[in-house]
Amino acid sequence: MPHQPLFHGWKVVATAFLVALFGWGFGFYGAGVYLATLAEARGWATGTLGAAITGYYLLGGALLTGVPRLIERLGERQVLLAGSVVMGMAALAVTWVTETWQLWPAFLAMSFGWATMSGVMVNALVAPWFDRRLGMAISLALNGASCGGVIVAPLLILAIDRIGFTAGVGVVVLAMAVTLWPAAILVLGTSPARLGLAPDGTTAGPSGGASIAAPLRPSTGTLLRMPSLWSVMVASAISLFAQVGFLTHQVAFLSPRLAPETLSLAVGLTTGAAIVGRVATGFVIDRVDPRVAMAVTLAVQTAALVVLATMPAVPATLAACTAYGLGVGNLITLPSLILRREVAPAAFTAAVGLVMAGSQVTYAFAPLSIGLLHDRFADYAAAWWLCAGLDLAAAILVLARRRR
Repeated sequence: MPHQPLFHGWKVVATAFLVALFGWGFGFYGAGVYLATLAEARGWATGTLGAAITGYYLLGGALLTGVPRLIERLGERQVLLAGSVVMGMAALAVTWVTETWQLWPAFLAMSFGWATMSGVMVNALVAPWFDRRLGMAISLALNGASCGGVIVAPLLILAIDRIGFTAGVGVVVLAMAVTLWPAAILVLGTSPARLGLAPDGTTAGPSGGASIAAPLRPSTGTLLRMPSLWSVMVASAISLFAQVGFLTHQVAFLSPRLAPETLSLAVGLTTGAAIVGRVATGFVIDRVDPRVAMAVTLAVQTAALVVLATMPAVPATLAACTAYGLGVGNLITLPSLILRREVAPAAFTAAVGLVMAGSQVTYAFAPLSIGLLHDRFADYAAAWWLCAGLDLAAAILVLARRRR
């Protein structure tokens, strides 16, 4: 029996995994590493550094809406390579700053890299190659985001500690160059039709994969008049506000109550559960309603936050952190899968861009808001009750627009 070559779509998934690995590693988890390193090395106030990072998230959210247009004009490969070069150079630029004002151009440049290496790009890369198995494919690709926190961020911390800020970041940028860039050059830049294939690797029809006129992408105004899009956008925005707020303050919340070894275990359980939850969901998501899956995910996170708000004993705290982590990755993946079922294929990337932009602009204020609540009430209980309420509201909203 002749050997069947690996479907090219899975090579695209592996490349998209690397995109998410370094995109989230440098652009999301790395932000906390830069903040802590600059605060210690330069003696700058955390609030000053946090303001620049908030500006970074806000501009990155605005730029997300333009990424689909760039992809249409230039192609995924060119946009990704340009964005990753900017990401690497901007990360190095952060290590060179000697005055606080220099933070702003460095982080604002990084916002372009983040916009071109986050969820919009991952979905744009993977979606054309899959139909029946899209949920699994996107879940696997976006596991790179969780691995960015498990691999890239610790690697940054270790390298900075051993060889210094600039050299340490440079080593990780080099790692991106020798892994992501060759994969992008060799794998991206084609489509199923060009290879004579249909999505999921099946043989194309009688046309042999010949190209046909692509449907026009709906305008932004047309998309924003869709109630179903708004239900996903608002639910995603408020739930990610809660999630980013919790993850940003998790260590500060747990540090006074847990020994260092137990604290490390709690954070590790949260991150590890995010990977397990996303993989497990990927195995079933193509056979269930993604709106129901998102509502269940939010319900579990709501319950975990309620438990944490009551200041439980150590075993219950660890269990709640694990339960919360199961949904961390899924809240990034599931909105895209809902949109895939509810908007036209030509509108998919633009719709994802709008949802992710709205979410990022919202969650940019989460660390500050949760911090202010903590300062007002001298603990995190009120903050976690707020986050639980937001998750519950998001679950109700996402189910309310469910198609009968």
